[in-house]
Amino acid sequence: MEAAAALTDMYDQALLGILQHVGNVEEFLRVLFGFLYRKTDFYRLLLRPGDRLGFPPGAAQAMALQAFKVFERMARQDDEKRRRELEAKLRKKEEEEEAAASAERVKLSPAAQEVEVETTVEHVPAPDAAGAAGTQESAVAQGAAPSPVSAEPPGAAAPAEPRPAELPT
Repeated sequence: MEAAAALTDMYDQALLGILQHVGNVEEFLRVLFGFLYRKTDFYRLLLRPGDRLGFPPGAAQAMALQAFKVFERMARQDDEKRRRELEAKLRKKEEEEEAAASAERVKLSPAAQEVEVETTVEHVPAPDAAGAAGTQESAVAQGAAPSPVSAEPPGAAAPAEPRPAELPT
């Protein structure tokens, strides 16, 4: 097929010149078939068994249609190939964008979800103020280490109830 392509490529300049001169494909086809009419036996019919020029009825049309179908099939295959390549490019781009978005979520998500804050006094609701003071004093006296408490980022939400003032130790 490559030899056939090289053979037809050598006529491209001449045919492009004709096409540019006439201005459109329809006129170009008229020039081409006019040439076949005037200079060849393409339209001449073989009427008797002894005729040496021409084609049997319908043969010229079949040749033209066959040539048309060959290149039409090639054009459809090219279209399908371009469509698959475009879909592959779009799929690859979507996968890259999804991977980038996923990486961004992984990078940002731990900090956005939880913040650790150290506190020195635990807030334990007690029925009476004296019991609460005693519990806090014993925890501090025993040297309890401050515990990390999970909290939302600043400004995320206001506490449900106001904190009582620190109790004296």
